Amino acid sequence: MQAAQELRVDWFQVITALGRAGYSPQSVADAIGVARTTLLGWKQGAEPRYTEGEKLVAFWCQTTGSKRERLPMCSTGDWWAYHSKA
Repeated sequence: MQAAQELRVDWFQVITALGRAGYSPQSVADAIGVARTTLLGWKQGAEPRYTEGEKLVAFWCQTTGSKRERLPMCSTGDWWAYHSKA
Protein backbone atom coordinates (compact mmCIF):
# COMPACT_ATOMS: atom_id res chain seq x y z
CA MET A 1 0.00 0.00 0.00
CA GLN A 2 1.43 3.36 -1.04
CA ALA A 3 1.34 6.23 1.44
CA ALA A 4 -0.73 9.26 0.47
CA GLN A 5 1.38 12.11 -0.82
CA GLU A 6 1.32 15.30 1.18
CA LEU A 7 -0.31 18.11 -0.78
CA ARG A 8 0.55 21.76 -0.38
CA VAL A 9 -0.60 24.97 -1.97
CA ASP A 10 1.39 25.67 -5.11
CA TRP A 11 2.31 29.25 -4.22
CA PHE A 12 4.13 29.62 -7.55
CA GLN A 13 0.87 29.02 -9.43
CA VAL A 14 -1.13 31.25 -7.05
CA ILE A 15 1.25 34.19 -7.51
CA THR A 16 1.55 33.56 -11.26
CA ALA A 17 -2.26 33.63 -11.59
CA LEU A 18 -2.33 37.01 -9.84
CA GLY A 19 0.29 38.29 -12.26
CA ARG A 20 -1.82 37.09 -15.19
CA ALA A 21 -4.76 38.99 -13.67
CA GLY A 22 -2.70 42.18 -13.97
CA TYR A 23 -1.16 42.47 -10.50
CA SER A 24 2.53 43.20 -10.14
CA PRO A 25 4.47 41.46 -7.36
CA GLN A 26 4.61 44.80 -5.54
CA SER A 27 0.84 45.34 -5.74
CA VAL A 28 0.16 41.81 -4.44
CA ALA A 29 2.66 42.32 -1.62
CA ASP A 30 1.05 45.65 -0.72
CA ALA A 31 -2.44 44.13 -0.77
CA ILE A 32 -1.51 41.45 1.77
CA GLY A 33 0.96 43.49 3.82
CA VAL A 34 4.29 41.82 3.11
CA ALA A 35 7.53 42.86 1.45
CA ARG A 36 7.86 42.24 -2.29
CA THR A 37 10.96 40.13 -1.62
CA THR A 38 8.93 37.95 0.75
CA LEU A 39 6.32 37.34 -1.94
CA LEU A 40 9.01 36.47 -4.48
CA GLY A 41 10.54 34.07 -1.96
CA TRP A 42 7.22 32.24 -1.74
CA LYS A 43 7.09 32.02 -5.51
CA GLN A 44 10.55 30.41 -5.43
CA GLY A 45 9.58 27.79 -2.87
CA ALA A 46 9.51 29.33 0.61
CA GLU A 47 6.40 28.61 2.66
CA PRO A 48 4.46 31.59 4.03
CA ARG A 49 3.39 31.79 7.65
CA TYR A 50 -0.21 30.75 8.20
CA THR A 51 -1.69 34.26 8.52
CA GLU A 52 0.19 35.58 5.50
CA GLY A 53 -0.71 32.52 3.45
CA GLU A 54 -4.37 32.99 4.38
CA LYS A 55 -4.24 36.61 3.23
CA LEU A 56 -2.73 35.54 -0.09
CA VAL A 57 -5.36 32.81 -0.52
CA ALA A 58 -8.16 35.30 0.21
CA PHE A 59 -6.68 37.77 -2.30
CA TRP A 60 -6.38 35.00 -4.91
CA CYS A 61 -10.01 33.96 -4.34
CA GLN A 62 -11.20 37.56 -4.61
CA THR A 63 -9.12 38.26 -7.72
CA THR A 64 -9.85 35.07 -9.64
CA GLY A 65 -13.43 34.61 -8.48
CA SER A 66 -12.54 31.03 -7.57
CA LYS A 67 -13.44 29.22 -4.39
CA ARG A 68 -10.73 28.03 -2.00
CA GLU A 69 -11.28 24.43 -3.15
CA ARG A 70 -9.88 25.45 -6.56
CA LEU A 71 -6.47 26.50 -5.18
CA PRO A 72 -3.59 25.06 -7.21
CA MET A 73 -2.15 22.17 -5.23
CA CYS A 74 0.76 19.80 -5.76
CA SER A 75 2.57 17.14 -3.81
CA THR A 76 5.65 18.33 -1.96
CA GLY A 77 8.02 16.18 -4.04
CA ASP A 78 6.42 17.12 -7.34
CA TRP A 79 6.71 20.82 -6.56
CA TRP A 80 10.49 20.71 -6.41
CA ALA A 81 10.76 18.60 -9.54
CA TYR A 82 8.36 20.82 -11.45
CA HIS A 83 9.82 24.16 -10.36
CA SER A 84 13.52 23.35 -10.16
CA LYS A 85 15.84 25.25 -12.44
CA ALA A 86 17.29 22.82 -14.95
